Order: sequence, then structure tokens, then C-alpha cells
Amino acid sequence: MRAVLFDRFGPAEVLGLRDVATPVPGPDEVLVKLEWAAVNHLDLDVREGISGMAVSLPHIPGTEGTGRVSAVGATVRRWSVGQRVGTYAFRICRQCENCRAGRINMCLDIRTLGGQLPGAYAEYICVREDQLVAVPDLLSLHDAVAAYKLATAWEALKATVQVQPGEVVLVTGAGGGVGSAAVVLALHLGARVIAASGSDEKNARLRALGAAEVLNYRSGALSAAVKRRTAGRGVDVVFDVAAGPGLGDAIAATRPGGRVAVIGAHAGERVEIDMLDLFRRHISIHGCGRYTPAILGAVFEARCAGLPAPPIHQEFALQDAAAAHRLMQQRDFFGRLLLRCGAGD
Repeated sequence: MRAVLFDRFGPAEVLGLRDVATPVPGPDEVLVKLEWAAVNHLDLDVREGISGMAVSLPHIPGTEGTGRVSAVGATVRRWSVGQRVGTYAFRICRQCENCRAGRINMCLDIRTLGGQLPGAYAEYICVREDQLVAVPDLLSLHDAVAAYKLATAWEALKATVQVQPGEVVLVTGAGGGVGSAAVVLALHLGARVIAASGSDEKNARLRALGAAEVLNYRSGALSAAVKRRTAGRGVDVVFDVAAGPGLGDAIAATRPGGRVAVIGAHAGERVEIDMLDLFRRHISIHGCGRYTPAILGAVFEARCAGLPAPPIHQEFALQDAAAAHRLMQQRDFFGRLLLRCGAGD
């Protein structure tokens, strides 16, 4: 099969399309012929060797892919050849206390496709049978792979901080894949959205998505701008994609009793927080970011029932994965970047 891989850590140029052996499924595994894969910032971290995961070289990146079952192992009963499926990014241990309690996205020995495990930048991928989610007939495999960031947003906004109709939600980094998906989902949940990005052009697109207010965080303090647009009240919920110095400002933008969901830390992993302000105003901060198979399945069904699609910026051929990485690194994109692994549907 053809796969994009790298045999040393480094810039986008280390990625190359190679012919490699097609994996053979073990007894409890499924071989999937992929049609689409998605590009995520994690893929860049893995490629650069800064993901914090033990990556064996040579390595195929990519956490998310959709396609059709091509072969199944001897003990697999839940899947059959030809079924349309999407990968679940995480292989859990099934033994730790969190797995036993059903909190599988908090597994204490979790491994990630495209991280410790071979990923989806390929024509085929082999995964354990519990690492797949069925794609409904009404949803194309293209639309399904584009919807994965809705699952990340769903875990934070719906499952964790439980956004309610009429609440005000601030989305930071709203022009990226997960940020724009969070805008789409928050609006679908009935919230009023304030979207912040570092680009006036992206903000125009965010307003077209339905954001009630848009802010350029490069133009000044985010909290002051939010307070002006909420008559001094602040927002009910913050969906923060990057942490770093901006997290403190985002927390300051919340009303008393507000909730903050943090789903990434590319702007900085160590953050100084005013704890007096935090407990006096009863602000809650939640670490989020790993959805469950049930959440991904719920997103697929919701897309069939009217949840709008998140924006897609560009699609690339598999051999052009390096160009997709360069574009993501430049941050000059709005929405998702996708790779075509096969014929597509």
C-alpha cells in the first residue's frame, strides 16, 4: 500500500509517500481501506518529535480516517467487510479503573493512532475492533471525516460544561479546525457566540457562520473587549484552544460562576492563574479534548439530523501531505484540512 511516513523528526519535508506492506489484521483487529484522513496540529507535533509520545520510526501520522472495512480478524463479530466506518483515535487498556468505570477517554494507559500507533495517512489502516465507529448511510465518508472536530467540541461544550440555550460562549482560536467546529456546535446548541481569531479575514468568515460578535485578539485585551460586548457581564462559557498567556485573559472574560473548557496548549503549557479571582468568582476550569466512540457516533447521527457541517479549507492528495502540514503551520487557513487516501465518496 501507499503511505505517508517519516523516518526522522523534522520539518514538513521529512514526510514522503512510500510503498509499504499492507498490515494484516490480528484476531481482534480490522483492516480498513481508507478514503479520507484529516490533518491535525497533533500530527505536526508528532512529526517534529515534540508530542510527548513514544513514536517509533519510521512512522505513519494521522489520528482520523474514514473508509470501508476490507478484512476482519478471526474473533471479530461486530464488523463485516464493506461496512463504512471511521477510526476512533485511541486504543485503551480496558483494565484501568477509568476504563472499568466507562470513562474510556480518561484511560490511564491510552495510546493514539498516529502517535504511538501507525496512523491514517495511508491507503489502509489496521485497528482493534473497538477503535471503529459506524458511519450512517446518510453521511458521506468525506463529511464524516470533516466532522471529527465536532466530536472534540461536543465533549467539551455538551458533555462537560453543558452549554444551555441562550448562554454566551466565547470561542478562542475560532478560525482553526476545532475552533470553527466549536462555533458551529455552540450555535446549534442555541448559544450566542463571540468568536475570537487573529485575523480580520477569518473573523468575517466567522460572522458568516453565525457568530454574533467577532474579535481580533491581536488588537488588545480580549477580556475588556468581551466585557464591552456583554454590557460588563462576561460570558457563561469559554472554549479555549491554546492555553498560554491568553488563558488568563479568557478566564477574566467570564461572568461569576462561568465555565472554561481548555482543549489544547500550543500557546503555552504553563499558565499563571489568579487563584483569588478564580475562587471568589466561582470559576470552573475543565481539561477536555478526548471524545469517546459514543460521542463520535452521536456527532455522526446529529450531522444526519441537521447539525451543520464545520468549514473545510482545503483537500489534498495523499502525496501532498507535506503541503498540508506547511499550510497548517503557517496558520493561514480556516476550518479543516483533509487528505484524500482513496477514491472517495
